[in-house]
Amino acid sequence: MFNRMFTIPGFVLAVSACASFPPPNDTMASSLASVRGAEELGAANVPQAALQLQLAQEGLNKAKKLMAGGDNEQAHYMALRAGNDAELAIALTRENTARGEAKSAEQRVDDAKSPETTP
Repeated sequence: MFNRMFTIPGFVLAVSACASFPPPNDTMASSLASVRGAEELGAANVPQAALQLQLAQEGLNKAKKLMAGGDNEQAHYMALRAGNDAELAIALTRENTARGEAKSAEQRVDDAKSPETTP
């Protein structure tokens, strides 16, 4: 009898704690903004960034399905992961752009140092 008195309220408390996680609307919006930012920067054109962008898009889709199923806590974590994947795609895209610009600048310096060979 004593065990049942504490088991039932404990079970009810555990179930209600899971159900009380709020919908992760802010996390979803932030992650969606990061995905769109990565798309606009051209992450799809950088192989390493394209993979991260794809993972972010898939993560957002999973998060939406989890929210629709009422699993807000898991949706929150999936959306966070998607946002982080999108931010990594952004960083990889910016790195690729910076490397290209550095290579171009290095080529201009080399061209300026070399003596002209005009007759």
